[in-house]
Amino acid sequence: MWTRLTQRLGTPLTVVLIAGLALIGGSLAADHWEHIVGFAPFLLLAGCLVMHLFMHRHGGGHGHDR
Repeated sequence: MWTRLTQRLGTPLTVVLIAGLALIGGSLAADHWEHIVGFAPFLLLAGCLVMHLFMHRHGGGHGHDR
């Protein structure tokens, strides 16, 4: 298993860093859950706006070029 992970992600140090960041992120999320839930609607709105901007670059936009 360790060999397969290191083949995908690079070095064992990368695997350890990703695992450490996941643990730190989970700990912060558990401690500050109220802040995350309060900020979630704004993140959803920002995500929609960013996706809207990127979707116009690919796929022809609103179809004005027909």
